[in-house]
Amino acid sequence: MISWLLRWWHKRQRAIDLDILWPACRDNADGDLDVAKAAFAVHAFHDPAWLELGETEIVRRIGELT
Repeated sequence: MISWLLRWWHKRQRAIDLDILWPACRDNADGDLDVAKAAFAVHAFHDPAWLELGETEIVRRIGELT
């Protein structure tokens, strides 16, 4: 039960990051999407909610950001 709750909470945290943090990264990157993705990646690779996905999945998801 606890693992299910933790997975749910991590999914919610990632959604919040995509709703709030990603637009902030993009808006502050002066139009350079690679810079925005790099800033977001710094967060993702230090956050347990993202790390539970594994490196390959994190890279894939960040690569799809627009």
